[in-house]
Amino acid sequence: MMKQLILLLAFSINMVHAEEPHWISDKQGCKVANVFPQDGESITWSGPCHQGLADGVGKLTWLINGEVTDVYEGQLVKGWAEGQGKLTRKDGVYTGEWKHSLQNGKGRYQHEDGTWYQGGWKDGKPHGHGQMLTPEGKIFSGTWYDGYYEDEQPPENRG
Repeated sequence: MMKQLILLLAFSINMVHAEEPHWISDKQGCKVANVFPQDGESITWSGPCHQGLADGVGKLTWLINGEVTDVYEGQLVKGWAEGQGKLTRKDGVYTGEWKHSLQNGKGRYQHEDGTWYQGGWKDGKPHGHGQMLTPEGKIFSGTWYDGYYEDEQPPENRG
């Protein structure tokens, strides 16, 4: 159960990172990295554009066939989400640190069902020390590695 929940958490917010980035432009021609390209996708960007790339603090809205799917508010550097930012999706919100348009560093993901993970992230997955609230209301605290919880026991059951 715990591994399934962690995988669901990781996949629900993880953006697949391509070896060669795809780029997508808004109507003004400002480009951002598109690490998970999809058919019918378009963007709007409210921040500054430098040398054709989104660069600075702003709001990046992702749409599929004209419908909003994701909204990122925060720092972009040369078209990539970097530093602090907030990603709002239909099923939850991630607030925290970004590197190369993936969750990296410290952050919190709050799922719409009330479950959450808070702690370390690496390459878009829980990694390092963190805590998670399960659908059953249990809090797990410990170490995650590449999206997997390393200790299957809740804190109150540890020896």
